[in-house]
Amino acid sequence: MQGTRPPLPLGCKFQPSDEQLVLFYLFNKISGTPAPFLDDFVRTENLYGNKEPWQIWRQFGVRDLEDGEDLYFFTRLKKKSVNGSRIDRRVGTGTWQGEDAGKAVVSRNSRKKIGSKKRFRYEKDQSPHNCCWILHEYSLNPLQLPQNLQSSDLVLCRIRKNGEPAAAGQKTPRKKRKLDEPVVEEDIDQPAEPVVVEGHQNQYLQETQPQTSTELVP
Repeated sequence: MQGTRPPLPLGCKFQPSDEQLVLFYLFNKISGTPAPFLDDFVRTENLYGNKEPWQIWRQFGVRDLEDGEDLYFFTRLKKKSVNGSRIDRRVGTGTWQGEDAGKAVVSRNSRKKIGSKKRFRYEKDQSPHNCCWILHEYSLNPLQLPQNLQSSDLVLCRIRKNGEPAAAGQKTPRKKRKLDEPVVEEDIDQPAEPVVVEGHQNQYLQETQPQTSTELVP
């Protein structure tokens, strides 16, 4: 089934940091570097297509997700016009509306910008799902791209539920959009403990290991 993923040991959740999402998952996907769990927990899906957010959630999340978990996807950006630079953020019958100007994702070790993170919310007036879905979009700093690539339209997105749909006949209030927020560096996470998963060697650097809620030992 498309929504099925490998089970994690009891007490563990898939909760990677922003740095891990960019430096491990997104970089390896763009560069074509094989990595354990790369496509098991971050699926590939068109998040700027015809499917509504709740349809994607039902397809991939209902059977596997624990409370407080999000869904993660690789997806490609689409331009509104061939020669333009603006991104088409329509989804289903609604739109992913930007809530900030973006934040830098910074490496814990080098203190340099390795990517960017933007936050969006689902908007469709008169819909009971209006403002009920949040999307975080992660992109790789062009300076971090492999030498054979000058640019990439591949991004990593995290979808989160932001409340339940409004009852029939009720309209979800539209939230005021935040405009022209300055781009600031996000808080740097504390170093994560290395994680060893049974059946896989701990062959990657500590900063790229997916974060879980408890340490696993073979």
